Amino acid sequence: MAGKDILDIVSGKREMPKQLSIFITIVALLLALFHLYTGIHGTLYPQLQRFIHLFAALIIVFTLYPYSKSTRKFTKIEYPILLCLIVVGLLFFIHLTPQRILERGITGASPLEIALGLILIILILEATRRAIGLPIVIVAIVFLVYVFLGPYLPFLYHRGYDVKRLIEYQVWTLEGIFSIPLGVSATFVILFIIFGALLEELGAARFFIDLAYAVAGRSRGGPAKVAVIASALMGTVSGSAVSNVVTTGTFTIPLMKKIGYRPAYAAAVEATASTGGQFMPPVMGAAAFIMAEFLEIPYWKVAAAAALPAILYYLSLGTMIHLEALKMGIKPIKACEVKLSKVILGNIHLFIPITVLIYYLFVVQASPMTVASYTIISLLIVSIINIAIREKRIPYKEIIRGLIKGAIYAAPVALACATAGIIIGVVTLTGLGVRVARLIPLLSYGNVLLGAVLTMIVCIILGMGVPTSAAYIITVTLAGPALVSLGVDLMATHLFVLYFAVLSMITPPVAIAAYAASGLAGSDPMETGFIAWRLGLAGFIVPFIYIFDQSLLLAGTPLQILIAFAKGVVGVMALAVALEGYLRTHINIVERTLYFVSAIAILIPHNTIANVVGMVILASTTALELLRKTKGRI
Repeated sequence: MAGKDILDIVSGKREMPKQLSIFITIVALLLALFHLYTGIHGTLYPQLQRFIHLFAALIIVFTLYPYSKSTRKFTKIEYPILLCLIVVGLLFFIHLTPQRILERGITGASPLEIALGLILIILILEATRRAIGLPIVIVAIVFLVYVFLGPYLPFLYHRGYDVKRLIEYQVWTLEGIFSIPLGVSATFVILFIIFGALLEELGAARFFIDLAYAVAGRSRGGPAKVAVIASALMGTVSGSAVSNVVTTGTFTIPLMKKIGYRPAYAAAVEATASTGGQFMPPVMGAAAFIMAEFLEIPYWKVAAAAALPAILYYLSLGTMIHLEALKMGIKPIKACEVKLSKVILGNIHLFIPITVLIYYLFVVQASPMTVASYTIISLLIVSIINIAIREKRIPYKEIIRGLIKGAIYAAPVALACATAGIIIGVVTLTGLGVRVARLIPLLSYGNVLLGAVLTMIVCIILGMGVPTSAAYIITVTLAGPALVSLGVDLMATHLFVLYFAVLSMITPPVAIAAYAASGLAGSDPMETGFIAWRLGLAGFIVPFIYIFDQSLLLAGTPLQILIAFAKGVVGVMALAVALEGYLRTHINIVERTLYFVSAIAILIPHNTIANVVGMVILASTTALELLRKTKGRI
């Protein structure tokens, strides 16, 4: 029975013969164990470590993801593809020995290696299409075509490259497919994904929701606030807005609808909260680890810099949810019996791995791979002890399921990183990044604000429908250098493009997270997308603040940081009032406009006059509104 439960992980995703289910289950388990082993004892040399990771991910995707959405069954025609993949993989192992890597650096790739490289690129693109979707594949194909069409284009001209040079660069160096994104995925991103899967199997998902209920369940609009808290907690670990929506949204969306929120609003709250988890410390999904590698700084510095902007994002969202509950007359849930003390005491063991995570990230400042390994080990130890004491058994089934799930969850991420690597390879080979970096300043006439707006548009377009890590990699490679050339701080630039790559998930017309939530809520997808965009509007404004004033990123004196954060708090709350149209009572369009103007004026960095004017408008409008309500009572 236990074996059947474990196989259900695979068979639940796709109908296939039992022998194939056993095979892919073993592959996933071996992949997880391989990364746990290398996480503790050290990685192999880069080419081999990354190829093993990619090879296993390809096998998992080609087995579990059908070539068409119209069929779930594994068909006979797919066996030759799987066999071809295995043969190509075995040949790659032969040609990735240290001796052959050295020889290839001198003599170049052989005809067989060029053929293998071409097949690998095709397999990666097809696997990415199956697991993630067409958008990122189309982007990658456009970039590959650019390699050959570049000599015929005006501004984006390059000298041109043949197929042999392209394959050599993309496949047989560490500059294309096997560049930093796949390297990060193959070292510590997968370990954090395994950690998240183990948390899920060992009861953390239920714990996060119970914890959120204990904190916010009895307040007005409690379930919506629960969605925000739970989604922030799960989203920072999961690294995927969509997967976070379908995990926590299954519980929170029906509860929001039950107490009176409209289906579209309930779905939008979940989508917006889940999306914000991608830039919420301490883990920030997978993209932040890649950012730390790009910036060549310790990860904790990225997490620390991202903290205050993320708090402002969730403060704005929470304020709007509360105002919506007041506006609709939604009462607190009297029947909410979840007690904070009971939740904490009942799950006290889960705080140990989280403490280990934070301690090794921020105090010891260990490498992310070491942090992930120690966190997983501590989770396994405390969970085994806890379940052994409470239930008199060893949770071997949950642990195995968690390892297998982690590997399966990580496979699409690996493919996204490999495909993003193809794009990076083209950018570096052709010098496209330099040309785009010149184009944006040229179109903005050197104006930083206009350049930032153009960069935002590029990031949202390139990020639509693309997983967080890949979206960040693509946007920071193409659009990031443009902001840097305009004089924007490097950390601010990377966080700026991360925000808008992530916020594409709730930006119509391709608001993937919002559409996933609308499916759970039974609401109109486009309406849900526009509500989510409105709820997340603070996320579109805050990045424009910290590219001009890095105090929000903790770069400044304590007084500067405090003032910047205080202005941010007042500004986003005024913004929430303007967007919701409510403050103790409904406010008219003129008052909403005044609140919006005051919010923008308060948030403008390095402009004391605008800040003071904004505060005066906010104070006078609020005073008049309170006075009007008082007179109404009399």
